[in-house]
Amino acid sequence: MNIEIRDYRSEDRDEWMRVHAVILSLSHAWNYTIQERPEYEGHTSTRLVAVAHENGESRIVGLTDVQYDNTPGELCFLKDSRGGYVLELGRLPECKGLGIGKMLVDAAAEDAAGKGFHRLEYWSQDRTAQRFYRRLKMKEIGRHYRFRIKPTPQISSLLMEDRVGVEYVYCACMPDEWPLVKQKYDIIQKLPLEPHLCVGFEIRF
Repeated sequence: MNIEIRDYRSEDRDEWMRVHAVILSLSHAWNYTIQERPEYEGHTSTRLVAVAHENGESRIVGLTDVQYDNTPGELCFLKDSRGGYVLELGRLPECKGLGIGKMLVDAAAEDAAGKGFHRLEYWSQDRTAQRFYRRLKMKEIGRHYRFRIKPTPQISSLLMEDRVGVEYVYCACMPDEWPLVKQKYDIIQKLPLEPHLCVGFEIRF
């Protein structure tokens, strides 16, 4: 099997969506599903796919998308310079061990440099992804908890004044605040809405 990293093409759309759906179903990295391929209007972007060539056939087996700051800190956590926020990165489970993830990371960095950017941020709630970034020696730049709480009576009554019901509230907090938050609020623990620690990593080139 030969792996090629190339630019995403418009004709890849349906296959990209199917591959994205498989990757999403096996990871905690995403908070929601998508039904349309993101276009990143108003921003410079990198959109790459990993294509496997085998026995005369080709198929998409991995993908990565990067959206770039228009101004420092617009999308990225760090604000010292304009960077790229990596929104998509993954490969199909049957392609484990082929080095596709690193190939996509390296190709994204090369494409970013060609566009005049010199850093990328990778944020993930998924522990497997976090271990992968650490193996690549990426620098950790931050962390926070992402979680959902059942609305307090005050929140519910405030929204009901405008005839708005609320099933849960999606929240974030810093790790040092997490013990107090758990004491104060009714945090949803049941899958697939359970809390996750989101960790950010950066590469510079």
